[in-house]
Amino acid sequence: MKSTDRAKRFSENFKQRITRQQALALAACAHCGICADSCHYYKVTGDPKMTPAYKADRIRRVFKRQFDWTGRFIPWWVGAEAVSEDEQLEELKEIFFGCCTGCRRCTINCPFGVDMAGLVSLTRSLLIDENMGPTGLIKVMRDQWTTGNQMAISDQDYLETLRWLQEEVREELDDPGVTIPVDKKGADFLYIVNPREIKYAPMSLMAATKIFHSAGLNWTMGSKGWDNTNYGLFSGKADLGRHMCNLAFTQAKILGVKQLVVSECGHGFRSMKWEAPIWGVKVETPIQVVSVLQLLAELISRGIIALDPRRNPLPVTYHDPCSLSRSSGLTEEPRYCLRRACLDFREMTPNRINSYCCTGGGGALSMTEYTPLRLRVTRIKASQIAATGAVSVVTSCHNCADGLADVIKANKLTAEVEPGVHRPVTVRTVCDCVANALILDSVSKQPLEPSKKL
Repeated sequence: MKSTDRAKRFSENFKQRITRQQALALAACAHCGICADSCHYYKVTGDPKMTPAYKADRIRRVFKRQFDWTGRFIPWWVGAEAVSEDEQLEELKEIFFGCCTGCRRCTINCPFGVDMAGLVSLTRSLLIDENMGPTGLIKVMRDQWTTGNQMAISDQDYLETLRWLQEEVREELDDPGVTIPVDKKGADFLYIVNPREIKYAPMSLMAATKIFHSAGLNWTMGSKGWDNTNYGLFSGKADLGRHMCNLAFTQAKILGVKQLVVSECGHGFRSMKWEAPIWGVKVETPIQVVSVLQLLAELISRGIIALDPRRNPLPVTYHDPCSLSRSSGLTEEPRYCLRRACLDFREMTPNRINSYCCTGGGGALSMTEYTPLRLRVTRIKASQIAATGAVSVVTSCHNCADGLADVIKANKLTAEVEPGVHRPVTVRTVCDCVANALILDSVSKQPLEPSKKL
């Protein structure tokens, strides 16, 4: 059968693009099946085709056909397969976009450390190049290329929103000195945010402003390069990943800041901190990338801000974003903050690097064609939350916040707020909890010098 042009290009690009780490992952799998119970898709559906080993095997067949001598000479014996039809590409699209969030839970449970997320990234990039990605994902990628942010927010709307939020915080604190500085040269750090904080969740940015002002920090936001999200990570496209990181680092260089502080966005921090060097982002002047969680933990531990946990009296639990926990190692900082900001903190089981995905990771929220399956597999996360009896589930990622909102709605999760009174579980952020617990009249105004440990 004659191969289609798209299939030919896919196969050729696969041969050119595969890295040593990805080749090792494809060669290492022993099909032991240990990964099966680590995947929320398989745990809920029970479908063997949802196991990570099966998903990886669909692209492993292509690898064997091109790189394994047995796959070239006796492909039928080792399950090797050449990609020759668009229908095969459609199957790969369904697998690598539709039923995997790249959460890496299978990787930490694999005895050989097979990195499924790396294989997802490779396959997605190849499919995107053939215009076979989900419509919503491609649209957001286009918006990041053309406007510099994933929600295509205009410069005017962005700046007007900052001015409005500044007035709101001034009124709340009864302090006309509150500012949300923009393009302030010589600030200690540039704060970059998720566009959701501008368009849909301004309370999160207000909370951060309240904390930064109360602590007397020297900070700024940028008129450019302010979006910390990165659909280069979700699509596997290094050029887009590099573009988005460069926007932020360029603005940081122009302003002469010492640090880039990333707001509560799991993949945003991972992209700026760990993926940027892999994508080829080069920063001439050393600029430290810090999560706002690390900054909050330091402000609390050094007594720069004081908290009263009685202001958050109802039970809360914490959801570990995959990109912060499994891919970045940030598990203790949010817990340190919540145990000091909330009166009743409860752990989910499992937690930290073993926590299940919110089901919205890997760009899944933008892929509406796969929403029915995504909502179906929310059951496992819902049971985790319900078992704690918490009134609020706190997370440190706006992507997770939306994913968890879907979990709560799809499973009608409620909690008892007082004897006999139930209400839907709410989603909060760590910044929100800390800002709500601030003791404003006893906060130290001493300047915070950048810490070497951050």
